Amino acid sequence: MGLHDRPYMGDGPRGGFGGGGPMVRGSVFGGMPKPTLAVKWLLIANIAMFFLQLLPHVTQSMWLIPETAWQIWRFIGFQFIHGDPMHLLFNMLGLYMLGVTLERAWGTKRFLVFYFTSGVFAGLCHVILAYTFAPGFRNDPLVGASGGVYAIVLACAILFPHIRLILLFFPVPIRVAAVLFFALTSYGLLGNILSPDPRDTTSHAAHFGGLVVAAFWIWGLPKLSRATAEARSRHEQGAWQRKLRRQAAEQAEVDRILDKVHEQGLNSLTAKEKRTLKEATQRQRNEGR
Repeated sequence: MGLHDRPYMGDGPRGGFGGGGPMVRGSVFGGMPKPTLAVKWLLIANIAMFFLQLLPHVTQSMWLIPETAWQIWRFIGFQFIHGDPMHLLFNMLGLYMLGVTLERAWGTKRFLVFYFTSGVFAGLCHVILAYTFAPGFRNDPLVGASGGVYAIVLACAILFPHIRLILLFFPVPIRVAAVLFFALTSYGLLGNILSPDPRDTTSHAAHFGGLVVAAFWIWGLPKLSRATAEARSRHEQGAWQRKLRRQAAEQAEVDRILDKVHEQGLNSLTAKEKRTLKEATQRQRNEGR
């Protein structure tokens, strides 16, 4: 199928925010936030790329098809390609309204790494699904920013639960929206795995990939960092203790040799004992400098 028959966007049905679920028609209450640096340039790049898609072959050169996944630039490129104006609108709305909050909290660099990592992993999940449970998807293109946008939604839901969204005309806490997105995504992905339906135009695997990155980034990474730091500390402590034990053993051997010299004379030492004594003397001289 072509793009307009199956508009894989890492999103879902055309026009949906993240697709596959209720559309988000609003954002944080309290006015329109001023775009932050990364969000501003992502908006500009996505909108500019949408107009560039009018040129021949631009869309095809950027979208991600599982059979061409070895062309690694596509894992970034597909995130800037959109199926139609509504697809672009709702992705950019989510990026703008929630991305600003996240970038202000994290800083530009960390936000961009998070955003693109989420998108890349979303694409990877789409490819994995196509080569495992849904081989019919191997020739279907994946386009859109929803991997990153879904990740932003979940990240904001975890970090800023006070945010409220307009979901199907009703204001709801962002955590309710995130749970709903997760439930619908999981249900859709399970359907793709158990009974792939060619009429389902939503890349649930890509959505799920974005959610996974957000959850791991916020919950998993801190635990991994702590575990790594603790392991490093234990290793360093163990190395230091081993060094102290080794030094104590060496000093005990030197003391024994000196006692032997005192009792029996220098000529009583073996070649090994002389070498040990010489090395200990040299170490003491070096440490005394």
